Amino acid sequence: MDRSRRLSLLTPSGRPTLGNYLGALRPMAEQQAQADCFYGISDLHALTVTHDPATLRATVAEQAAVMLAVGLDASTLFVQSRVPTHAQLAYLLECVATTGELGRMIQFRTKGRGVASTRTSLLTYPVLMAADILLYRPEQVPVGDDQR
Repeated sequence: MDRSRRLSLLTPSGRPTLGNYLGALRPMAEQQAQADCFYGISDLHALTVTHDPATLRATVAEQAAVMLAVGLDASTLFVQSRVPTHAQLAYLLECVATTGELGRMIQFRTKGRGVASTRTSLLTYPVLMAADILLYRPEQVPVGDDQR
């Protein structure tokens, strides 16, 4: 019997919390027995907002250590920026996406509200998410309400 494939990426936006463990990490660890799991740290997604590069590097390293510490050792673990095909496929998808389609995305509208200018990467955030999904061809992609 073929096992299903599961993909989940965690954005390194702060220190890991008990809520992260209970809501995401523990369920991810439990899924390893039933599916081929690909779990990543979406550091490219973290670049869509103002950030300090040194802090982001440290947060990525901490997130990776936490993922291993909670038992995600039977999965394929990766850091998004270290897999060049994420950015390569995102670029190809951007070539067919339109600003009208992307401008309707909730992330862009809410984070860009009330500011004079926003990062282009925030506009193309959904394209990178689509590239992430297409690369791994998962049957299961747990997402938050904002991404649904």
